[in-house]
Amino acid sequence: MTFIEHVELLRRMDHLIRRKATGRYDDFARRIGISVASLFRRLDELKMLGAEIQYCSRRQSYFYNNAFSFWRAAPG
Repeated sequence: MTFIEHVELLRRMDHLIRRKATGRYDDFARRIGISVASLFRRLDELKMLGAEIQYCSRRQSYFYNNAFSFWRAAPG
């Protein structure tokens, strides 16, 4: 995966999380075309950038629990 493809994947994840339209972890992974293990690694990357990501079992979707912005994220 190229750097551009990686950024695009994180952007798509961000979009679905913002819309609260991810579904369960297996649905989310399938929707964006990666394995479940890769999904959890990418979620960890977003968390390292400052995202507080949680899962709502009622809505069956991941969501941000803070005002995270993928485009403004900067480590440190």
